[in-house]
Amino acid sequence: PNLYERGVEWMAPRGERSELRKTLAEMAQTLRRLMAGRIVGMVFEGFFTWIALEMFGVPMAALLGILTGLLAFIPNIGAVISGLLMAIVGFSAGVETGIAAVVIYFVVQTFDGYVVIPMIARKTVDLPPALVLGAQLIMGLLFGIIGLLLADPLLAMLKVALVRRSEANSAMQAAEEAEKARSGAA
Repeated sequence: PNLYERGVEWMAPRGERSELRKTLAEMAQTLRRLMAGRIVGMVFEGFFTWIALEMFGVPMAALLGILTGLLAFIPNIGAVISGLLMAIVGFSAGVETGIAAVVIYFVVQTFDGYVVIPMIARKTVDLPPALVLGAQLIMGLLFGIIGLLLADPLLAMLKVALVRRSEANSAMQAAEEAEKARSGAA
């Protein structure tokens, strides 16, 4: 990554390179936090799905837990696919087991969506949920599944860039006001 960062820095004007270096470092840190948060969410979903399915006797509970955890990486769509898989496997073992699998899916997804993911998002990248959902919808419509996968990281990078630009503008404005105050006093 350092090679690419230096290449991007080289394309920027000399006076802007140090700011760009700081912005790229902050973007890299934000991406690390985003990915770590996503992994925590995936582990949570997979583990608790497996435990709950195992308790209610759903066949292949461990496999369904692993698939649920892995599919949690794909926003919105992954949860639906894992829910369908759980329902199919559950109903193949009986109506009661199928209903239990569907209830487990809704309980785990609800708890994950309303408690775990917001806590992780607040701690990692501090993005409003409505903004994230809007970005996912737009990117999903424009670029399909790849756009859906990249919506969160791109939104987080855009936020970092805008915050850094705002900080630079504020610092420049403060310096200009200080200069005016000094020249007005003299």
